Amino acid sequence: MVPSDAVRQAKPVPVHVTSVVTDSSEASEAARRDTNGSNGKLPLVVVYHDIFNLISIAWLNASNFYYLATGQGFQIFYLSTMLYFVADLIYVGVVPRSVKSPLVILAHHVITALYVLIPYHYPQYEWCMSYCMLVEVNTWLLIAKRTVRSVVLEALFYVTWVLLRNIYYPYLIWVFYKEWLKETRSCGTPWNPILTTPIFQTALTGLNYYWTVSLLLKPKKSKQL
Repeated sequence: MVPSDAVRQAKPVPVHVTSVVTDSSEASEAARRDTNGSNGKLPLVVVYHDIFNLISIAWLNASNFYYLATGQGFQIFYLSTMLYFVADLIYVGVVPRSVKSPLVILAHHVITALYVLIPYHYPQYEWCMSYCMLVEVNTWLLIAKRTVRSVVLEALFYVTWVLLRNIYYPYLIWVFYKEWLKETRSCGTPWNPILTTPIFQTALTGLNYYWTVSLLLKPKKSKQL
């Protein structure tokens, strides 16, 4: 849900995009390539991981849109999301070289898996998870544009980055804050599970803006989301 390759220096060949931190060193980039890295190809473990993400996130987006449009199918969407994070958690744990920052990825997946337990125990907040997961549209475009190298995908990625990560996510902080106030009045105490939602949303929004600022401060010729 939190791609960081958006602030990485442009490369002439497709690069893996599921890492959530930036590492611009040549040594780190070379470590992710084949031992015969002169051909510029990524290791198969990275390619397989990208393909897995393209297929899985496409399904998550489709099931999320179906739920938003019909109000039905949340269980399928929820189980698909949990299975995705668990499967990716296992893959990255077993094959850490498939991403640039495995420890950060593992921590992110654990936190996210715990975070989405809220709508499981409080069904009235199913829509909160659905709204948050809309950002996966941008995540899918990030992977797709580096795989296909399409001008259309590139443009869609930039547009959704601004709309979802820089505008929509900050807005959700206020939305979830109001939901926390409602839950506080309902249960009589501010120390309820919904308190975590504006906190986590603020943290994720902060990361999005950090990566955006990092991109803007890079030399023009090296900018690439």
